[in-house]
Amino acid sequence: MANSRVYLWMQRTWMLQQLPLALLLFWLGGVSWVVWGVCLRVSVSVVGHWLIGYFAHNHGQRDWHVEQAYVQGYNVPFAALLTMGESYHNNHHAFPGSANFALEKGQLDIGWWVLKGLFAIGLVWGLVLPQHLAQRDELVRIDR
Repeated sequence: MANSRVYLWMQRTWMLQQLPLALLLFWLGGVSWVVWGVCLRVSVSVVGHWLIGYFAHNHGQRDWHVEQAYVQGYNVPFAALLTMGESYHNNHHAFPGSANFALEKGQLDIGWWVLKGLFAIGLVWGLVLPQHLAQRDELVRIDR
């Protein structure tokens, strides 16, 4: 993925990608609509990403411990809906290749639901789940 031309293009041009929406919002409502619809939206997204990343590496619950890992992930359930399951970061650290981060009863991963829907219509393939991954000796289940 690191060498994907599509992803590299998206990374290089993300600011320009805001321009069509900014122009539409300016046409519909002027500068204030651009501020709310582009500037504030991007700011909230960036700060939200940082904030969830902070909590997901410092606070929350853990079901798994990865021995000899410098950083442990934590599950932050209150943010699961907003992050489409990405806040189940302990599960991600335990099974980084899995497409589904909701591993325990009661955990919601809307991103997984979207992937399953895209799989059903043929737009996504090769979905990997924890049971498809190789066993890791450094992964230890935490008993509660």
